[in-house]
Amino acid sequence: MTICHAPIGRTVIWVAIALCLALGLSGSSAGADEISFSGDVRPILAEYCVQCHGPDEQHRQAELRLDVADDSTTAVIVPGAPDASELIVRLTSEDPEMRMPPPDMQKRPTAREIEILRRWIDQGATFEGHWSYQPIRNPEVPEPKAAASTEIDRFIVAALEKNGLTLAPRLDRRRLIRRATFDLIGLPPSPAEVDAFVSDVAPDDEAFGKVIDRLLQSPRYGERWGRHWLDIARYADTHGGSAIGFTRFAFSYTYRDYVIAAFNEDLPYDEFVLQQLAADQLDLPANDPALAALGFLTVGMQFRSVHDLIDDQIDVVTRGLMGVTVACARCHDHKFDEIPTTDYYALYATLASSESPDELPVLGEPQLTDTLRDYQRQLEKRQTIYRDMARDQMEVMRNRLRSQVGLYLTELAKGVPEQDLSAAFLSYRTDDVRPDVLNRWRIYLRTLSEQDPVFFAWVRLQDTPADQFQAACERLVQTLKAENGDPAKFQDLHNMSVEAPTWNPRVLDTLEEAKPTSLIELAEAYGKLFADVHLSWLTALHQASLEATPTGDLITDEDPRHAEINSSINQQLRRHLYETGTPTDVPDKLAAKLLNRTVSDKLGGKRGTIHRLHLNSPGSPPRGMVLTESETPPETRVFLRGNPTNRGERVEARFLTAVAPHNPMPFTDGQRRRGLAEAIVDPQNPLTRRVIVNWIWRHHFGLGLVRTPDDLGTRGTPPTHPQLLDHLATAFADDGWSIKKMHRRIMLSDVYQQASVENTEARRRDAENRLLWRMPRKRLEMESMRDALLAVSGELDTTTMGGRPFDLEAEPVVPRRSVYAFINRDIISSLSSTFDGADPTSCTVKRPDTMVPQQTLYALNSAFIQDRAAAVAKLAIDAAATNENRVEWLYQRIYLRQPDAEERDLAIVFVTRPQPQGETTDDEEANDEAGAEAGSVIETERWAQLAHAMLASNEFVFLD
Repeated sequence: MTICHAPIGRTVIWVAIALCLALGLSGSSAGADEISFSGDVRPILAEYCVQCHGPDEQHRQAELRLDVADDSTTAVIVPGAPDASELIVRLTSEDPEMRMPPPDMQKRPTAREIEILRRWIDQGATFEGHWSYQPIRNPEVPEPKAAASTEIDRFIVAALEKNGLTLAPRLDRRRLIRRATFDLIGLPPSPAEVDAFVSDVAPDDEAFGKVIDRLLQSPRYGERWGRHWLDIARYADTHGGSAIGFTRFAFSYTYRDYVIAAFNEDLPYDEFVLQQLAADQLDLPANDPALAALGFLTVGMQFRSVHDLIDDQIDVVTRGLMGVTVACARCHDHKFDEIPTTDYYALYATLASSESPDELPVLGEPQLTDTLRDYQRQLEKRQTIYRDMARDQMEVMRNRLRSQVGLYLTELAKGVPEQDLSAAFLSYRTDDVRPDVLNRWRIYLRTLSEQDPVFFAWVRLQDTPADQFQAACERLVQTLKAENGDPAKFQDLHNMSVEAPTWNPRVLDTLEEAKPTSLIELAEAYGKLFADVHLSWLTALHQASLEATPTGDLITDEDPRHAEINSSINQQLRRHLYETGTPTDVPDKLAAKLLNRTVSDKLGGKRGTIHRLHLNSPGSPPRGMVLTESETPPETRVFLRGNPTNRGERVEARFLTAVAPHNPMPFTDGQRRRGLAEAIVDPQNPLTRRVIVNWIWRHHFGLGLVRTPDDLGTRGTPPTHPQLLDHLATAFADDGWSIKKMHRRIMLSDVYQQASVENTEARRRDAENRLLWRMPRKRLEMESMRDALLAVSGELDTTTMGGRPFDLEAEPVVPRRSVYAFINRDIISSLSSTFDGADPTSCTVKRPDTMVPQQTLYALNSAFIQDRAAAVAKLAIDAAATNENRVEWLYQRIYLRQPDAEERDLAIVFVTRPQPQGETTDDEEANDEAGAEAGSVIETERWAQLAHAMLASNEFVFLD
C-alpha cells in the first residue's frame, strides 16, 4: 500500500520505494567483492519499483525516482551507511505499517537480496546508466591461464576460472558435425559426410573449418536461418483476425523467398535492415526483387484499426531489431525505460506516412509465357469491371453527399464528438452519417476564416449563446448586405465578367429568410441552400449537354439561359462542393470504404475475383508487398492515453531520444522510413549490433548472452558476459556486418565445440550454466524435426526453392522443407502448437520451450512419423541382405553411428521374434504362398516399428 497523499518525507518515500525490492537476482555477482548496480541492484528496482518510481512522470509516486540518482534518492539512501538508510530500515522492519514491500504484496526480499543492497550502499550506492544504452566499446581480451583457442574462448575461460570451473571436453567429430549441420542448415548430415569428417587427417580446427564453410555455402543455410528471421518478422500467409474463415495474402511468399536469398547471399546485415524498412527509397530499379523486403512491415497481422497496424510495425521494428519495448509507451511514458510517449508517436509519424499501393509491383522480369498472357488478359478484364462499377458508384455517393451538407453541419452543430475513424466498421445506408465525411467537414470548417464569402456566418456565430443567436445573425446579415452595396452591380449572372461581391448574396438572402435561432437551424439553412445549388448545377449540366446533341439548340456561352453556370455567385458556393480537398470531394481510396452496404459488398466481390486471380492463377507473377510514402504527410500528435481523438503535443518523425539523445533531427518527409532505417544501423547506435550478435549466439547455444533477447531494457536480464557481447558486436562491424563470418567465429571456438556432458560440481556452482561450462543440449525445432524425418527416409525434396506455400497437412505429404509451408494466423497447425512454433500474430524473438506429453504422443501416434519410419525401413531392407547389416544401416542412417553389441542384439531379437498365436491374416488362411507373403509383410512392419522407435527417441530429436 502506498500513501501518495501524505506529506513528502522519509515515510512517504519509503512506503513507495519498498515495492521495489522483492526480486531474486538472476546471475547476481553478489558473491564477488564489488556489487554491480546494473547486474545486481537494478534488476530488483526494475522489477518492483521502477514502475512507480521510474521514467513515467505522469504516474510517478511521491516524486521519487529510483532508476537514476537525483535529489529524491538522497532522502532514502545514505551512501556508505546502510543502517542509516531508510531502505534497509524498511526492508528489515516487522511493523506492518513500516515494512516494505507492503504486506498485501505477499512478497519480501530474501536475506541475500537485502545483503546485496546493504553492500551496495556500503560501497557508495553508485548508480550507473543502463548498460544497453552505453556505447559499444571493444574491450581488452583477457588472458586466462587455461588453454583458449580463440578470443571468444578467452572471455569464456577467464570467467570460468574466476569461479573455479572449466570447459567440458571437446565433442567427438561424429556428434560435432551433426550439431553443426543442424545448426547451419537444419538437416542431419549424410553418413558419407560424417565419415569424411571423421576420417579427415587435418587438425580439428582445419577439418571443422572446412565443414563450416561447406555448410555456409549450401542453399539449405538460407532456408534454416531465414526461418529464424521469419519468426521475428511475424511471417504468415493469412491476414489474421478473421471471425469466420481466413483471408490469404497473395504474395507473402515473396518476402519469405527474399529473406532466404538474403541469408544465402550473406547480404550485410545493415543493408538487410535498410531494405526491409525502406527498399522503395533506395533508388532500386522499378521491379528489383529486393522490393519484396518491405514485407517485413506489411506481412504482419492485418488489424482493422490503422493504429493497431502501426503499433505492430513499431513493435517489430524496435523489439525485433533493437531489443526495446517501445510499444509500451503507446498510452503513457514507458514505466521502466527512458522511452517517453513522444518517442512512440515520433515513430508513429514515421510509419503512418506510408501505405500499401493499390497495385503491387511485379518482381523481376517474368518470362512471357502463355500462362502469363492469360493471367494478364484476365487481370485487365477484372480490373476494368471493378473500375467501371467503382467509378460510377463513388460518383453517385459524392453527389449524394453534396445534397447532405445540412446533415453533416447539423451533426457538428449538435456537438457530436470526434470519432476514431480507424476503428469504424460500419454498414452504411444513404441517409447514414459517415464519420469520415463528418470529420472532413469538421476539419474543413476549422480552416475557414471570418472572411470566407460563404461560411462567414458559421465561423462568426458558432460560439454565440443560444439566447443571443437570432439577433446576432440578423445584425450580421444587415451589416454584410450593406457592405455588399447595390445588388444591381451583380445582377447579370450570365455575364462571366461580373464578379461576386464580398459576401455571397444567396447566403445572406437565405439567412434573412430563415432567421435561424441556433447553430442547428443555421446548419439546416446552409444545407437547404447547398442542396439547391447542387441540384441546380446538375440540371444546368444536363441542359448544357443537350445543346451538344445532334438535335440540340445552339446557345451562346453568355446567353441568360447559362446564368446558372456562369454566375460567379454560384461559383462561390460550388467551390465548397466540388473543389479538390473539399469535404464532399472524397478521394477514391476513402470513397471505396464509404459506399452503401449493398454496393460495397458487390464491389468487394469484384475485388475478390482480382485477389483470387493473383492467388491462384499459374501465370500470376510474384509481386512485392511494398509501401509508398507521402511527400506531404499530415501532422502527428500524441494520443493522450492512447486515445486518437484526444490529442496532445505535436511530434516530428524522428528516432528514439534514449538512443540518439543529442537532439535527434527529424526524418525527411517522403524518406522517413529510410531515416529510421539509417538510424537503426548507424554505428553509433548501441543496440542493433548487440541484438543481432546475441540473436546469432542464442541460435547456436540455445540461450543468448542476454537471456531476454527482445528486451535489453531495465526489465531484461543483463548479459552473462558483457565484455564478450561488445567484443562480438565490434567484430561484427569489422567483418562488414556479415552474419556468416559471425557463425564461423562462434563455431570455431572451444566453447561451441565442447560436449554437453553433465558436471555435478559445476552444476552446484552455476546451476543455470550461465558461464557455459557445458554446451546446452537442444531439442530440434519443429521445422528441423519434420525435415530431418523426411531426410532420413529419403523423401525430402530440396530441388525446388521458393514459390507459393504448400499445405503442411496435405495427403499425400508434400516432401518440401517446412519453411515453405503455409502458415495460417487464424488456425495454428497442430504441429506448430505442439512443438513450440513461432506465434505469427506478433514478433517472436524467442520461441517458447516446453516439454509436454502431447509431444511424446505425437511421436508415438502420428501418421506422419509412422509413414517416415516405414519408408526408412524399406530403404534398410533394400540396402542390406542380413538382419545385422540392416540394423547397422538404420543406426548409421538415423543416429549417424554404429550400434553397440547390445543394441544390435536387441534390435535383431525384436524384428525376428516369433509370430504370436492368433496373429494370422485372411491371406495366410487362403494358401501357403499367400501366408509366406503375409509373413514378409509382418517382418517389414517390424522393421518399420524398430525405425519408428528410433525416430521417436531422444537421440534423434535432441542435439548433444
